[in-house]
Amino acid sequence: MLSLHNVEKVYFTEENAVQAVTDINLTVSDGEFISFIGPSGCGKTTVLSMIAGLFPPTSGRIVMHDKEMTGYSKETGYMLQEDYLFPWLTIRKNIELGLIITGMHNKTTTMETMSLLKQLGLEDKADAFPSELSGGMRQRAALVRMLAPNPSLLLLDEPFSALDYQTKLKLEDLVYTTLKDQQKTAILVTHDLSEAIAMSDRIYLFSSNPGNIDNVFEVPETFRNKRPLEARNNPDFHPFFQRVWKELENLEVPNTNTS
Repeated sequence: MLSLHNVEKVYFTEENAVQAVTDINLTVSDGEFISFIGPSGCGKTTVLSMIAGLFPPTSGRIVMHDKEMTGYSKETGYMLQEDYLFPWLTIRKNIELGLIITGMHNKTTTMETMSLLKQLGLEDKADAFPSELSGGMRQRAALVRMLAPNPSLLLLDEPFSALDYQTKLKLEDLVYTTLKDQQKTAILVTHDLSEAIAMSDRIYLFSSNPGNIDNVFEVPETFRNKRPLEARNNPDFHPFFQRVWKELENLEVPNTNTS
């Protein structure tokens, strides 16, 4: 579905050029859920933003469904750490914004969106304002808004990091099952290794300075297709966590060997 070929991003200032990421090559198949992890500043969100079409790569190609991407695509949905719901609009009006922007707002799509709102337990909050909802409810509303235009590729940039732990675990399960039921393809950027393992089919580990893919981990089949809460309780989860954690820790600890 998606492929990146030798993607590089350089930021230019008046004084110098900063290479954010380089030589990024990856492929994502239809229906896959993959995660980006790595040290802070390694370019995970930069790559996600280029896939979203927010800005172009300095060099390289991003291809979706055999067509090179040159900007924003209606096939892509984006969910961020902040819900960015407009406080002066009701939840109903907020979740219809994506339909309006993409020119898909009609009676049928509105009914489908309200049905999804009901599935996620927010039917009685349709006419409430964002300030009347908890953080978890707001993120569920943001999820409905993202799904309303029916994108095929979902980009998730730390969407659970601002939530308390119990709400975070519940929302992980909800998002995972919703995306699987709708057969969506998803890319998650997260600093939470447990979250990446519990939700993903495959994990890309980034190194930094400049950002680059250091390793790729296939999540074990024994818990790959289980809900995140079930995956965390699988006996194979902890050994796999330790394996990936060791690789991540090696990247975050500076090499003091001067020989």
